[in-house]
Amino acid sequence: MNKLKLNKRMGMGLLVLALILGIAACGAHHGPHHMDQAKMMKRIAKKLDLNEMQQGKLKIVLENASNFKETMQANHTELTESLDENLRSTQLDVDALNLQFDEIESEFSEFRKDMVSDYAEFHASLEEAQREKLATTLEKFKKHRRH
Repeated sequence: MNKLKLNKRMGMGLLVLALILGIAACGAHHGPHHMDQAKMMKRIAKKLDLNEMQQGKLKIVLENASNFKETMQANHTELTESLDENLRSTQLDVDALNLQFDEIESEFSEFRKDMVSDYAEFHASLEEAQREKLATTLEKFKKHRRH
């Protein structure tokens, strides 16, 4: 039974991680869903009634997500330019392209490890009522996003 409860919590944690990353990614569109890190921090802190220590842990999670988003956007630009250059050449530079993908995968792997660790610390700092409120909020968010 404890293992099932732990799996539910871990699943919920990964869902929250995906939500945070999704919200951060929406910032790239600058559309109606755009919300900067400070606004996200303020909304989440207010919604969950976070104390200063919890806000500090959340801030780390949000900063990492924001930095990762910027890095991935830069990687996307560089990779697109490399692919464009290779399309015009007589022969693809397979080794260079694979190296570029390897670097991106490595950056993602490092981010994932750090993000999971930082999120675990934030999650552990939440009280049971805050976790429940977060889960309920995410469920509403998912329903709203489905249209």
